Amino acid sequence: MRHHEVLQGDFIQTTTLRSKLLKAARNWFDQESFMEISVPHITGATGSCEWFPNAMPVTMFDQGGKEQDMFLRQTGQLYLEAFTHTHNRVFTIGPSFRQERKVTDRHLCEFTLIEFEGRDFELTGLMDLIESLVKKMYEAASSIVSNPTLDLMVDKPFNRISYASAIETLLKHGHPVEFGDDLGHAEELAICGHLGSLPTFVTHYPADPRPREGGVIKFFSMKRNNSKTECCDLLLPRVGESVGGAVREGSSELCKKQFEESYMFDHIKDQGVDPAQFDWYFDVLKEGSGQSSGCGIGFERVVQSILATQIDGVSIKAAVELPRSPEYLMP
Repeated sequence: MRHHEVLQGDFIQTTTLRSKLLKAARNWFDQESFMEISVPHITGATGSCEWFPNAMPVTMFDQGGKEQDMFLRQTGQLYLEAFTHTHNRVFTIGPSFRQERKVTDRHLCEFTLIEFEGRDFELTGLMDLIESLVKKMYEAASSIVSNPTLDLMVDKPFNRISYASAIETLLKHGHPVEFGDDLGHAEELAICGHLGSLPTFVTHYPADPRPREGGVIKFFSMKRNNSKTECCDLLLPRVGESVGGAVREGSSELCKKQFEESYMFDHIKDQGVDPAQFDWYFDVLKEGSGQSSGCGIGFERVVQSILATQIDGVSIKAAVELPRSPEYLMP
């Protein structure tokens, strides 16, 4: 049982590492003029990401005692977007819940999500900020985990390539992919490996709202430019996709149209959830001005990427003392 390992001191390094990284992140946010916001942990469907079946339900009761289906949040993005209208740069650090049904070395049912949002930068500026923050956490880790691999990721600029270029790179090296495919874990690791084993941004994924099975699905609120999405994923060596970010669609009407075209809309209706739960968000876009940009950083995957510079094939379960996943539901 993991609590015995905690008592025996087996996770002293992990606990210290997590503490230093979170402190470094908050210091970075303060230096970059971001305000910390507390967002709800119990939400309607607006706390979900693009794949609604992973939402974790929780039952609440209205004033008359009638059951109301709510969910533990996957993201605080839509709430943060509302706060950007009065505070511009905002962030939140808290738990994200996913209804994972399979035991893997890459997924947790509960993990720590670092999210930030702002109105004075678009995609290039967003990637600059993500890179700066991740490097700040890597620098903080160097006092605990010091090795040439970690130093390289601090010193060298992160790669930036388009999705189309990523597919070309994979095909060039014999990977069986085609344009429109979602990038799996093996492909993510291969891209980093083929590009100097450095963290790599992949940008401008396809914007098809209803891709074929196995195709790229992006959140409906991401801004689209013709057939491309104004988005980026950050792939970390030995770990894979760890950060997802995008420019947000600022038009209420267009964003609602994208929502109604999405698979998420179908999932919500199939589960008997009223799509009108999103009306408050479209009101925010209608009453506000312009668009924001932001991202979500899977904190445990950042920790995992640091541990992976010491141990080959380290599981994400090593990045948290008491992991919440199907095989670790107790204590």
